[in-house]
Amino acid sequence: MRELWHCMPPEAHFGEGKDLSMADMTGAIAPRAHFGTFSDPEAMATALNGIDPGATGPHPRGRKLPSFNGMLARATLGAINAGAGKFSRGIPQSAGIPNAHIFMFATEPDLSRHISGHVLGGSHIFHCRPNDRAVTRSPAGQPWAFGILMVPFDVLATAAPQVTGLASGMPLNDDRMIRVPETALARLVSLMSDLSRLARATPWILEAPEPARAFAGTLLEALLACLTQGLARRDRAALGRHRQIVARFETVLRERPEDTLSVPDLCAAVGVAERTLNLACQEFLGQSAFQYARERRLDQVRHTLLASDPATTQVTGVAMQYGFWELGRFARAYRLRFGERPSDTLRRAAASAAPAIHAGIA
Repeated sequence: MRELWHCMPPEAHFGEGKDLSMADMTGAIAPRAHFGTFSDPEAMATALNGIDPGATGPHPRGRKLPSFNGMLARATLGAINAGAGKFSRGIPQSAGIPNAHIFMFATEPDLSRHISGHVLGGSHIFHCRPNDRAVTRSPAGQPWAFGILMVPFDVLATAAPQVTGLASGMPLNDDRMIRVPETALARLVSLMSDLSRLARATPWILEAPEPARAFAGTLLEALLACLTQGLARRDRAALGRHRQIVARFETVLRERPEDTLSVPDLCAAVGVAERTLNLACQEFLGQSAFQYARERRLDQVRHTLLASDPATTQVTGVAMQYGFWELGRFARAYRLRFGERPSDTLRRAAASAAPAIHAGIA
């Protein structure tokens, strides 16, 4: 039996008696459009953040790619933000999800993306859990073409007070994989293609109030058609447990940044067996517990080097501070991850500090 699928988290409350039209629901924020091509994953990640400014990141993860090509079109259409893009190689990324509905889907057939323990394919839309962290990756060597929609809670709740789903009273306050009929998803994908074309060739159309309002309303209608006709798959019980394990694992790493914890130490701190910890980390982080913990320590080394005075800082000391005792192996791992030697990072810190010093003298 199909029951009601609520589109607003239970903790959200809004005023009563407010009758909004589709035009009103797009909000009063000035529309903006952007189109760009990228050869640097970090630059594209920065541009992606414009789709959902409340998010933290995304941040590319893993080793620096020798070659990368990306494209991104995005638009702020009142309260609704939309983006469409493509990576020539689907780089791993992590991001903090904002306090809003985020919907993601593939815009080309036969492509897939792993998102926090789920596999997003061509016939699905993925809803990210608000106020959480998502880690995404693609099969090795595979590109990724995608659409993203960010819709505030009140906008979706007002537009669709009775969007149908599978579970009674199931709120969109968690990860949800939604299987969508082909025709409904094809319309949404076609609109994302229109977004890319307009942002690239005629961005002024998307930045004019009336066309922006009309396009936002059409996007919202297409999304609601997908949700209304789609079937939501509940988070499996094992995935729920693994999510909690990963959360405890990340808490341990965050609270003990300078401790060199072995895998048995991590298992003891988290309270699970090594096999369970690694399985949970593979599902939600895309790598083993040891690999993820080592990358976190490399990130901490880089952050410290960038904030240090080269005149008083040695790379060796910083590396050892975060538990890297085999310095040749550390240097190779650092260069593989960041595309430069740690000494280069320290020199860049000096170069960026120099203008600030001269400005102070002037």
